[in-house]
Amino acid sequence: MEESFMVSVFDAHKDNLQFVWPSIVCSIQNASFIAVDCELSGLGSRKLINSQAVDDRYKNISEVAKTRSIISLGLSCFKLSECEKTLNFSVQTFNFMALCAEDFLVEPSALQFLVTHGFDFNKQYSQGVPYNRGNDTSVKGKSKKNTWDLRDLFTVMVSAKVPLVLHNGLVDLVFLYQNLYADLPTKLSSFLADLEMMFPSGIYDTKFVAEFSLRTSASFLEYIFRSHQVKNINLKNSCRPHVICNHTLIESDFVDFWDCSPRLQHEEDMEICTNYINHGFCNSASNCKKSHDVYRAVLLEEQKKTKKRKRKDESQVVSFEASHVMSIIESPRQERFRGHRAGHDAFMTGFCFASFIAQRSSTSLENVYAVCWKNLVDRIVDVRNRVCLSGKDFPLVIQKSAFSKCSKSHLEKYERLFPGL
Repeated sequence: MEESFMVSVFDAHKDNLQFVWPSIVCSIQNASFIAVDCELSGLGSRKLINSQAVDDRYKNISEVAKTRSIISLGLSCFKLSECEKTLNFSVQTFNFMALCAEDFLVEPSALQFLVTHGFDFNKQYSQGVPYNRGNDTSVKGKSKKNTWDLRDLFTVMVSAKVPLVLHNGLVDLVFLYQNLYADLPTKLSSFLADLEMMFPSGIYDTKFVAEFSLRTSASFLEYIFRSHQVKNINLKNSCRPHVICNHTLIESDFVDFWDCSPRLQHEEDMEICTNYINHGFCNSASNCKKSHDVYRAVLLEEQKKTKKRKRKDESQVVSFEASHVMSIIESPRQERFRGHRAGHDAFMTGFCFASFIAQRSSTSLENVYAVCWKNLVDRIVDVRNRVCLSGKDFPLVIQKSAFSKCSKSHLEKYERLFPGL
């Protein structure tokens, strides 16, 4: 029975982090790629963080990262397993409750969004893993460290040298650097040089992929996730390379199950809210009288494309709905969490990336799996190290220029992490 979308998520906090730490490290180090998402205490002025000049945009986001904090971190580790005519991934997803140990600003709009989607602030302040922003407060000595925190987690991510995948990742990259790595460089060029050195296997942005490669009609995370689910179903039905996710976390009291399987809401007679479907939000919120069913909107869009291609079987996508819902209902694992978590977004981001790779695999099933993971990633080199810039028709390229240097803080830390390199 396929359970790709009954996602198991480990709820990590200060009371269990040391216990689960070896498993987290093993999951990251053995991953083919990792997907990350951050929940933040605020973003500041939207006008400033979307400044026309890219250098100004970086400067303004940097100021926000120095005054706000990460309140939750999602991590989803995807490992390509031995292939049996599918892109079969073992997936382990973690949700880390974070608590900055320094003063930070909190924006009401950010808190309202999170509360509306089930975020538990009582748990954050009572069980959040504490961390300090900026440079390391002390240089590690020769004694072995026996407690681990989120800065160590990010160090493991850098040390693993695996591809890093995000959605609309510029803000997350700036926050991760300032909050869990070192003080941000003053110049954007140095920041980009640091990132290229920190993640030599590449950084990928699923929003950039959606807007510049796939050209989807909308590019917010839920829309492209549902779109990839539909495409993955079609690839499976046509016996082409597709993605299967096996969630391999061992069940425990700290593991919740989140059901994100594709199913229609009971809103067939309601008009689709174009504002929500195009942008991922609606000013009317719960008072809106129109449908916010993203999956139905994706199906309708797919049907329009089918008609344009003059395909005879226009019901292929929709016909899968009932059987897939049946398989989820029959699953022995029942959903134990409803709401929004960074871990959920991390998994959705990772699935979108895996599905994109499957779509790019144009060779036959027999030949696709004779190649290694590196060869699969080499087929998407055109989207590597390119991060989406909102409101721009070009991406931010993560690359060290001939006139830029890595920052002093990064070089000093990198030398401590990897002596002699």
